[in-house]
Amino acid sequence: MAVIRGQVAPIVPGSNESKLMANTLLLFPPGYNHGWRGKLGRICEVVVMHFSTVPGVIERMVGEHGFLSVPLNSAKKHLLVRLANRLKPHYRYPILVSELHAERALMDLSLLLMGNVKESKAPQQVGVGWNRVVDAENWLRQHIGESPSISEAAHAVGVSTSQLRRIFQQVRKKSPKQILLNLCLEKAMHLMAKSDAKLEGIAAESGFSSATNFCRAFKSHIGETPTAWRKKA
Repeated sequence: MAVIRGQVAPIVPGSNESKLMANTLLLFPPGYNHGWRGKLGRICEVVVMHFSTVPGVIERMVGEHGFLSVPLNSAKKHLLVRLANRLKPHYRYPILVSELHAERALMDLSLLLMGNVKESKAPQQVGVGWNRVVDAENWLRQHIGESPSISEAAHAVGVSTSQLRRIFQQVRKKSPKQILLNLCLEKAMHLMAKSDAKLEGIAAESGFSSATNFCRAFKSHIGETPTAWRKKA
């Protein structure tokens, strides 16, 4: 999320009240619980974008620091506003090249983030554990429609199931099973937002055994039914 005008502050679990930020780009990893606060009665303009994956070097930086905050000058704020405006029609009415536009925007954002990091502070090597986690997540994402298991993911990346669980806890602070559920829900939300397919088909493509199990998991983790969420989306 980028603060274009006004001031906001992130609210994260277990931390003291953070100070208000202006002209700042903040990047949070998937599943990172947080909220926002601002000044009462003050207008704030923000740009918000969500991506399923980011380049490995960015993911590594976010993992090391919890989340990233980067100061924005006028030119960078204008760039972010242009990116958001360029993506809006593709989000509302996806076409064949919409994914290419999203990837292009992601690269522009990544370069913006890296442009504020000194070369000496940028991660030069990604640990084996981190690579295993990223590889496993990518494999699970690619095979979601096949209802993949954690043991299959572990085999695909060359570790035992117990090793993969341990690595995920070290890197993500979550189990592979939790991450897989997040990926399944993410896939389902993407499908519901861009098509009018029935929930049975959405559930199958997203790795759920039935529409009933999908609806139960969705309500438990998102806080509302898929039908209610879909109307808003």
